[in-house]
Amino acid sequence: MNRSLACLVLVVAFVVGSCGSDSPSTPTGNNGTNQLFTAVKQAVPAFQPSAKSADKTISDQAMMVAFQLLRNYTYPADEGVVDMSNIYKVLWETGQYLDGAPARCATVAEATDNALSPFPFGDFLGHSYARGVSSESGGYGNSVAYGEAGNERRMLVSYKWAPDATQQITIGVIQVAHDSTTGDVAVRFAQSVRYPPGSTMGGVDGSGFAIRAQIDGNSTTHAFELKMAIGGTSIVGRGISRGAGNWFLFRCGSAYYCIPADATEADLAALVPTDLANVPAGGAAYKDAVSAAVPYDLATDLPAIDLSDFNGGVAGTPVSYLMY
Repeated sequence: MNRSLACLVLVVAFVVGSCGSDSPSTPTGNNGTNQLFTAVKQAVPAFQPSAKSADKTISDQAMMVAFQLLRNYTYPADEGVVDMSNIYKVLWETGQYLDGAPARCATVAEATDNALSPFPFGDFLGHSYARGVSSESGGYGNSVAYGEAGNERRMLVSYKWAPDATQQITIGVIQVAHDSTTGDVAVRFAQSVRYPPGSTMGGVDGSGFAIRAQIDGNSTTHAFELKMAIGGTSIVGRGISRGAGNWFLFRCGSAYYCIPADATEADLAALVPTDLANVPAGGAAYKDAVSAAVPYDLATDLPAIDLSDFNGGVAGTPVSYLMY
């Protein structure tokens, strides 16, 4: 296990052991249905953990990262088990803002995503927002921008988790769109976690990790494409995430992973990568697109772990990352 992956595993253990949850109280919206969470889960793979996760060690780094980011998350059963390094946990927390935004957000001057986001995405969805709200209390904060276009609901959320800023500061941003008629969903996500110098996890010099993901899919057809990165691992993928006989194909560097749509943690642990020439039949339909996909550059595309890529997000318990 390399240093980046080892750090990620330690992060999960620390968050679960010390605080039980690394996000503020979840807002209630639309009776807690969280339509965005459900839609993305129908579009993108959600790997089922084995009953005894510790017995199914995934030795392949790319598959370990894929499992961590796309591990199935169910609320409330996985509270205190899965942290905000998991895209579904992030979607559960932020997706409920989408449910509640029409009632929660007030009219503001219309602005575009690239003017509002505290992180400089290079792949903005190009949306504008006309409603918003911000709040901060007890080391937690969030800022929500909301808009609609026909049946498509659009949201841009920045958030901060720093109830003990001497030990950990997490800042993230997620941009999403969901069309309830077509089933199309789009997600852009970036997050940095900073352990300051002298903290339990940071040691003398401080440390941290960053995550980034881009997801486009459809909750009806279950077709998707994605790219995601954390630490020293960058993955691209495409395929069909649901249904008997369907497959999807992931690539990390020159290694290809052909994965059945119903893959579990144990399946990922047993998976042996191939090269492009030997991609199994299940991934044949996707290999050209996956081969041509441009992954995140680990040196330039991941947020800085000193939080400097989130406007004003370096010192203490910052508030200047808030958009409104």
